[in-house]
Amino acid sequence: MEDFYVTIPYGLLLLAGGVAGYVKRGSAASLAAGGGFGAALLLAGALSAWSFGHGGGGAAAILATVIQIVCAVLLTVVMGIRYAKTRKIMPAGIIAAISAMVLIFYVYKISTGGNKVYIPVSVE
Repeated sequence: MEDFYVTIPYGLLLLAGGVAGYVKRGSAASLAAGGGFGAALLLAGALSAWSFGHGGGGAAAILATVIQIVCAVLLTVVMGIRYAKTRKIMPAGIIAAISAMVLIFYVYKISTGGNKVYIPVSVE
């Protein structure tokens, strides 16, 4: 499975969570964090998909990987600490757990060589 299949839904989840936090509680911090991380991950997913479609590798793939890893590490650590302090499952525990799982996936993808090179099949 290519990384953008995880990154794009992960970014959408964070973006939707930020908007939901703002609508439900009026939390501008939720909107900023969810919107910022969500937008960054959507950008990373788009870069990764674009790179994959153009033969893989290159600066776009490296930038996408860096953005993905940084976001997942930051969210795992920050929300994990927040969960440890508050013991509130929503949103800190959920986001920490999801981010940790996504981080494990990203480390797996890096350790196995990243996205595979796309070779279009010709019809003959």
